Amino acid sequence: MRWLPLWAVVWLPLAGCPKPQTVERAPLTPIEAARTAPSLELPEVPARIDASIVEPLEGNTPAARSPLLDIMVKENQRWMDVLAKQESAPAYFLSYQVYDRRNVTIEADGGALVTDSDDSDRLLDVSVRVGSPRLDNRHPLSDEQQDQLNNPRVRRGIIPTGNDELAVRNHLWLETDRRYREAKQALGVVFIDRSVTAQDDSPPDFVHEKPEEFIDPIAELRFDKEAWIERLRACSRKAFRGVATRASCRVDFQLDTVYYVNSEGTVIQRSWPTAHFMVSVGVKADDGMPLSRLEQRFANRPEELPEGAELDTLIDLVTTDLNALHEAPVVDPYVGPAILEGRAAAVFFHEVFGHRIEGHRQKERTSGQTFASKVGERIMPPWLSVYDDPRIARLNGMPLNGFYRFDDEGVRAQRASLVEDGVLSGFILGRNPIEGFANSNGHGRKEPGRVPVSRQGNLVVEAARSLPTEELEAALIAEVKRQGKPFGMLFTDISGGFTNTTRFLPQAFKVNPVMAYRVYPDGRRELVRGVDIVGTPLTALGSIMAASREVETFNGICGAESGWVPVSASAPSMLLRSLEVERGFKGVDRPPVLPPPSLRRHGAQSEPAPSSASVETGVHQ
Repeated sequence: MRWLPLWAVVWLPLAGCPKPQTVERAPLTPIEAARTAPSLELPEVPARIDASIVEPLEGNTPAARSPLLDIMVKENQRWMDVLAKQESAPAYFLSYQVYDRRNVTIEADGGALVTDSDDSDRLLDVSVRVGSPRLDNRHPLSDEQQDQLNNPRVRRGIIPTGNDELAVRNHLWLETDRRYREAKQALGVVFIDRSVTAQDDSPPDFVHEKPEEFIDPIAELRFDKEAWIERLRACSRKAFRGVATRASCRVDFQLDTVYYVNSEGTVIQRSWPTAHFMVSVGVKADDGMPLSRLEQRFANRPEELPEGAELDTLIDLVTTDLNALHEAPVVDPYVGPAILEGRAAAVFFHEVFGHRIEGHRQKERTSGQTFASKVGERIMPPWLSVYDDPRIARLNGMPLNGFYRFDDEGVRAQRASLVEDGVLSGFILGRNPIEGFANSNGHGRKEPGRVPVSRQGNLVVEAARSLPTEELEAALIAEVKRQGKPFGMLFTDISGGFTNTTRFLPQAFKVNPVMAYRVYPDGRRELVRGVDIVGTPLTALGSIMAASREVETFNGICGAESGWVPVSASAPSMLLRSLEVERGFKGVDRPPVLPPPSLRRHGAQSEPAPSSASVETGVHQ
C-alpha cells in the first residue's frame, strides 16, 4: 500500500470544500407561511356597500290579478278536498306554478346576423306532498341509486295559453293526478326503506309557512328590434380585429310572468322583464389552447344595456385582452400569495362558501356537510361578514341578477345571515328544515320542471376593515417577499367555476380565471394564460388576510340540482396568504392551416409568409 504524504491527505479534503457564501432561504411552505404569518393592521374603514332593498310586498296591486289565479285556486281546492282524506297516502300540501315566458335572442357574428328568434311558452309545475311534514314522499333514501329513482321526475307540464277555464282546469287535473300517483308510490318506497335501515332523529321533511298574497302588474317587453340588429352587426364587426378569429355580439330579452298558488292559501303573481348583453371574441393559440374573452351585462330592461361609447369600451376591452392573452405564456403550477379582485373574489365566495352553506346539503347523506356542525365557530377573519339577501335590487348602482320578491315555494324573500364577524351564524334555507333552523328564509328556488331546493340569490361579502387598492397590492408584494416566493398572483377577471360537495369525490373547488398576472417583488406584472384556481374550502377561507375598499359584483346563472337560476355575488378584492393554481385545459389541435378570410378586411395577407414559425407549435414562453 502506498502512503500519501500527510500534507496531501490534509490538503485534499480542504481542496474540496466550497468557499463560504450566502445561502438563499428556501421559500416557505403553505404550512410554514400560515404558522409564521404576521397579522396585518387593517384600518377600521368598511368596504363600500350601498344596497337598494325592495320589500316583497312593495307595489302590491290586487286590481291586476289575473283570472288564471282564480282558476288555479279552484282546482287546487277541489283536489285537496279529496286527497287530504286518502287513508293510505293523504296529501297535506299541493302547489301549482305556471310560467308564462317569452324569450327573444338576437346574435350577430363577424358583422352578419346569425340568430333571430322570438319564442313564447306556458309551462306548469305541480308539487304534491303526501304523508306528513315529519315524513313524506321526498324523504331521502339510504340507497343512492334508489334515492335518484324516488325523486320526482324532471318534467315541464304544458298548459294552454289564455284563460279558458275548462281547458286550463283539464290540464291541471291531468298533471295533478300524475303527480299524486308518483308521490304515493314514492312514499311506499320510503316506508320500505325505513323498515330495513337504521334511522337517526333527523329534522322533518317539510315546514308549513304562513300564506302570502302578492300581485304584480303584468309587465311588458319593449325594444326596437331593427335597431338592435344593426347595433349587434356593428358590434360584432368592430370586435372582429386583432388576433380574433371569431367575434359575436348577442342580446337575450326575457319576459317572465309566474303564477303560484298552494293549499296553504298563498296566491302570488310576479311579472318582470330582463335583458342580457354579451360580446365575445376568441382564437386558438399556436399551442392549441382555445382562448376567449367575454364581457356581459345584465339589466332590468333592454334600454339599460350598453350602447354608444360604453359599448365601444367593452369591445376595446375584450379585443385588447385577447391580443395580450395570445402572446402570454402558459402558467406553471403555483402555491403562494394571491389577490382576487372584486368579481373574482365574488365567484370565489359563491363556489367555495355559498354552495356549502345551502341548507339541504346539511342533511344529505352523500354531502360532505363542511359547515353543518360549525355554527358558532369562527371560519373567517373577524372583520368579515356574509349574508344572502334576494331583496337587494341594486348594489352600488348595479342591478343584481339574484333579486326576487318570493321564492319558488311561495315564501317571501328574506335576508339570510350566514357569517357575523367571522363566525358562522346560519344557512340558506328553503322549506326543508335542518337541525337548529326550523323555517325557510325564502331561498327555495328552481327552474321550470325541477324540484326546489335551497339556493343562493344575492350573496354579499362585507368587510368591516379594508385597505385602498394600491395598499392591498403592496401587502401582496410584502407577503411574497416574506415567503421567499419569486412572485405572487393577481386575478382581475373570472369566467365562472364549479365545486363538489359530495363525499365520493374530493370536496374541492375550481375557479376559472380569465385574466391572471404574476406580480413580481419589483411590482412588475406579467399576464399568463391557462390558469385554474383549485383548493379546499376551509384552507382557502382560512388564508384570507385583507380586503379592499371597493366592492364589485358578478352577475350570472348558476346550475345545480334544481336547474339554472339567476344569481349574483358581491365582494371586495381579497388578499390570500396561500392559493393554489394549476394548468387548465389545453387543446391538442393545431391552428387552422390558412388564416381566416376576415384578415383581408384588416388589410393583412390571406396566407402567411413562409417561415418556420408558420408550421411550428409550442408554448409561448
